[in-house]
Amino acid sequence: MPTTERTASFVPELLAPAGGPGPFRAALAAGADAIFCGLGSDFNARRGADNFTYQTFAEACREAHLAGARVYVT
Repeated sequence: MPTTERTASFVPELLAPAGGPGPFRAALAAGADAIFCGLGSDFNARRGADNFTYQTFAEACREAHLAGARVYVT
């Protein structure tokens, strides 16, 4: 069996879901590298969640970026 040499280490990303501003802040506090969430009814895969308004989403993105985390809209 051939051996494979790694030249760079791989660090997995901790991706957390957030159904609204409260869970979003909890994910940041828990050390999430990235958070995925829905936005209003236009960009949302989770209809039962509280989700974000455009204003609360903008605030959450600012908080995430200050913490060095990424935000994904699903």
